[in-house]
Amino acid sequence: MIQKPHNSKTLPKIKSYKNDLAPICFYFDLFTTPDFQIPVMPLPMRVDKVSNGESTYLILPNFEILSELCDKLNLQVNFKLFYLIGIKNLISYTKQKYNEVTSRKLRRDRIFNWFENSINLHTEIPSLVEDITYLLSEFLLMYSSIKIEGNLEDFEDYKKFLIKFCDNIIIYFKDRLNQNLIKLHENGNLIEKEIYKSKRQKYYPNIIPINVIKRNKKVKTGFIPYLIYDDIIDVFYYNKMILDQNEQELYDLNHWENIGIINNKSNTNNNIMFYNNIHNLNIKRY
Repeated sequence: MIQKPHNSKTLPKIKSYKNDLAPICFYFDLFTTPDFQIPVMPLPMRVDKVSNGESTYLILPNFEILSELCDKLNLQVNFKLFYLIGIKNLISYTKQKYNEVTSRKLRRDRIFNWFENSINLHTEIPSLVEDITYLLSEFLLMYSSIKIEGNLEDFEDYKKFLIKFCDNIIIYFKDRLNQNLIKLHENGNLIEKEIYKSKRQKYYPNIIPINVIKRNKKVKTGFIPYLIYDDIIDVFYYNKMILDQNEQELYDLNHWENIGIINNKSNTNNNIMFYNNIHNLNIKRY
């Protein structure tokens, strides 16, 4: 949200709400754009939090499950590089939007503050972990199927795998909304909360309250899971439409191998090690 200046001395800024947990996940997209040449995409695009140096909840998958899947598929995924590229994309996009809104360059200390505050925020939301694990797993399954069974020279053959991938994601997240429950930890207990209220065929997203630890201090925050799920569904409906219409060039799956994110011969220890050391990611050059 853009906060307009009240007088000539007040500078414009991108408004954010400090009590917003602001969950962000990263996923493999199917298309490049001028802004994202390597489509490791953040969702949602929380440029407000990055530009103000405030924390976001970085939703990490269950790396152990992904490692087991990679073993079965004979793949190795460099999750460190995956997240570095995703964070770079988010930072670059934030810089661009911040300049458009304020006509100023985004200060580097705000970017570093955002990252430090985010990696020092701790909470447990099992449903979101499960969801991003599914999203990444389905991509790896699709990638492996194309490499083994597909014909990359035949666009229609190639496309059917991608459309099936989009359908799987849409079905999964629509089912999540239909179930209308999200699991989180509260005071050491696993509880369930409704994602939305419905009345007369209209949906009213709930703000889910949750305690988090920020730099060793307990803080009460809230988030709106409905918006996350709705965004993911919209993205994959859009991707499916683009595939059907052949309107945009696909990101060549071979590029993931060329840049070193996905390769043959999985290494489980690398994935677990990264999970335990996410705070060691170096974003200073971004």
